[in-house]
Amino acid sequence: MNSKSLRIQRQPLVDQVIEQLQQRIAQGEFEVGAKLPSEPELTDLLGVSRSTLREAVRVLVHIGLLEVRQGDGTYVRARSAISEPLERRLQRAAILEVYEVRRILELEIARLAAQRRDKNDLDQMRKSLQQRKSALDIGDEEAFLNADLAFHQAVAIASKNSVLIELYQTFSTVVRDALAKLVTDAEIHRADQTMLHEQLLDAITIGDAEAAEQWTAKFLEAILQQLC
Repeated sequence: MNSKSLRIQRQPLVDQVIEQLQQRIAQGEFEVGAKLPSEPELTDLLGVSRSTLREAVRVLVHIGLLEVRQGDGTYVRARSAISEPLERRLQRAAILEVYEVRRILELEIARLAAQRRDKNDLDQMRKSLQQRKSALDIGDEEAFLNADLAFHQAVAIASKNSVLIELYQTFSTVVRDALAKLVTDAEIHRADQTMLHEQLLDAITIGDAEAAEQWTAKFLEAILQQLC
């Protein structure tokens, strides 16, 4: 695996602490109902600052794993998270895992879009794709990423499935934020899949669901190869 993929999968320190605490709770090291060690003990155990530990505890309280009792301490409330927002969970996941799930969503989205798209959908796709190409030509990476996301969201909207649209928006936004931290002007040009996107748009335009799936698979495979 190249150095770029290692950078992609590096987790923020707070997320590492969250995972360590979750693992220790799940494995029974910290029992449900038990009081966690003191803050100084935990910072020493985990090798992090107090501010990092406090942020991790705040997240675990929010998802129902821990409970802070003022003047007493922090207690384990449950062995597994009661409800962690999907976007937060995706931010903690490896980008390759997110892309694998995104691929599953996009293949179905492309098939449905080819069957259900209307004129407004196609107009938005064409507009976003043109903006994507223009941004690529001038090397504007922010505009490029925004237009690329807008194109794929337009395809998702064309599926006419509200659940798929919402799921895809959550996944794609997390992926876009991760890629935005890594991409450079040169990488944008090397990573360009303009032709594949145009072929996808053509397939959706003529209502060829099978071709739409095939072109989607091709451009996602190209992206995955760059991440590995």
